[in-house]
Amino acid sequence: MVEILDGVTLERLHIGKFSLHGIPWLSFSPDSRSLILLGGRGEVVSWDLQTGGQVSAAHSEPLVPHKLQYFSSTHSMDGKMVAAAYKGSPEVLSTYNLLSGTDTYSHRISEGRIAAPIWTHGQRLRFVTVKPGSATIWEVGFTSMDTLAEVECLSAPDNIGHTGECLFLPNLSRLAFTLQGAVLIWDARDSKLLLNFVSGEGLRGMTFSPDGHFFALGISSQEVHLWKESPTGYIPLQKLVTSTSPFMGPRFSPNGESIITFGPQTTRLWRMADLTPSLSTVPTLFDGQTIFILEFSPDGTLAAVTRQEGNTVVVLDLKSGDPRLIVDADMKIIGLGVTGNTIVVVGGGRVVTWDLSARDCALNDRASVNDSVRTTTFDYPKPQYYPLPLFTSISPGFNQIAIVTEGTDEADMSLNVYDVSTRECLASTPTWGEMPWFTPDGREVWCLDGDNGPKGWTIAKDNESSLTKLDPLGPTAHPLGGFPWQSSRGYTVTDNGWVLGPTRKRLLWLPHQWRSVERDRKWSGRFLGLLHGRLPEAVILELDE
Repeated sequence: MVEILDGVTLERLHIGKFSLHGIPWLSFSPDSRSLILLGGRGEVVSWDLQTGGQVSAAHSEPLVPHKLQYFSSTHSMDGKMVAAAYKGSPEVLSTYNLLSGTDTYSHRISEGRIAAPIWTHGQRLRFVTVKPGSATIWEVGFTSMDTLAEVECLSAPDNIGHTGECLFLPNLSRLAFTLQGAVLIWDARDSKLLLNFVSGEGLRGMTFSPDGHFFALGISSQEVHLWKESPTGYIPLQKLVTSTSPFMGPRFSPNGESIITFGPQTTRLWRMADLTPSLSTVPTLFDGQTIFILEFSPDGTLAAVTRQEGNTVVVLDLKSGDPRLIVDADMKIIGLGVTGNTIVVVGGGRVVTWDLSARDCALNDRASVNDSVRTTTFDYPKPQYYPLPLFTSISPGFNQIAIVTEGTDEADMSLNVYDVSTRECLASTPTWGEMPWFTPDGREVWCLDGDNGPKGWTIAKDNESSLTKLDPLGPTAHPLGGFPWQSSRGYTVTDNGWVLGPTRKRLLWLPHQWRSVERDRKWSGRFLGLLHGRLPEAVILELDE
């Protein structure tokens, strides 16, 4: 018996003389008037969903002795035929006539394996077989025993194996497949890798949205990871919590507007329009460590945020709250700057300037031919113990960059100021520092000097040599504009988690996991950014009395 719950009406659709084996495969006819069931021993049953009556029943002889494991099906355009693919050795593609209740034919796939899904193309049936190095699109009629006709042979990775899940997106010719705990997406037409995500947990199904702009992956730890298409591949969009481990992987609605998971107790549905950009697909680091980089534009209209040594940058419009841009920088990021319509990204020996008003393209060397993207390469000292400089900051005018690097000794650190246009190191001074930042006028550079607190230097020209030097400021000096973790409008955060307004009015109580030391916070006008490691995301709060 199959039970369908429609509002408060429960229809019981009886199988008839067949007993089901294994897990059945259910699908709807193209006009949604009928429900078709494919059983584990070749049973094919269809019902009229308006009357609940059985339309037809068939039983085909399986080509393999064990129970059938269906993984994809499709209907002919007139709804009279259904085709199904099931796993086995060999894999088999079968078609059934729903009106006569008979199986039409079956094809053994002797070379390669069938990737889900199979699909209807005009009056015929198409599917893809994959093997190391190639993916082949095949076509055959729904009612004929014709030999399979090869439509096109596309490229595939050499390491695509004969095991694991494999998914094909027909309209964009993309392959998603699993390999030793990793999920990869391959562009079969351009022969390039669009995603390589390594998971330390079990995988529970994957799916593309109908237009291919989104990709979802189920994780055994009750999570769904969601990516969005970008010019350089798929970049993280959101991590969804399913509460319980789902029975099956995530599924997109036919119109692509929703994503759903099915669990033993709870079925969860999310609307794609409600999802916001996320950086949480990267594991959280130590609790007490600042792991996010957040920069506000001087006029308070934009915020750029990334994860320390991550590669995805999210630019938010603070007036509307909407994401302005999500880009994959194609490098590990250690510094950001944003003003007006310009964003600057620092990392991997490169400084990339991005014009937000230009057309959407990638932040990488390949895009440097575009007038809106400018890439500069820096030759700073290569750290011995870390693959990247430890900390960096960009001046408000984007003409200088402060970089804290490590020397030959792990305790030997220095603050270096570079000229962006000439790529030369203007000045350097020893410091046990972190979190460098420039004052709003760009004339001073500061950093946290270990347990000694903030320490500042004036960027000045030597009168005799005309060389730039860093003159240390006195211990009582205070940077112009204040410290980044202090509000210029009089907002404060108390030790017990209250955010106070300029009049000492309590505006917000921070949950325990949102609380941090001062240096893990950043202020800009009414906006407060929380950046510490107990948070899976950077948090931006807008305060108003």
